[in-house]
Amino acid sequence: AAMNGLDALVFTGGVGENAAPVRAAAADGLRFLGVEVGPTLNASLGPDNDVSAPEATVPTLVIKSRENVEVAREVRRVLAASP
Repeated sequence: AAMNGLDALVFTGGVGENAAPVRAAAADGLRFLGVEVGPTLNASLGPDNDVSAPEATVPTLVIKSRENVEVAREVRRVLAASP
């Protein structure tokens, strides 16, 4: 109630990207907010996809984490600041 709804449910990182049962269990607990994953989509699609069921009112997304990009940015920033 305090959040006034949910814009999207996003899974990322090792478990979020690779564990369809974890995504399904989390989504089941949030059905009252309009979250519902499509079982086939959830089990078969990889990262960077929408695994929402057609009747869901809130999108459930699986997004690949890109930690390597952030690490590269930080290395570049540190190297640029070095004398």
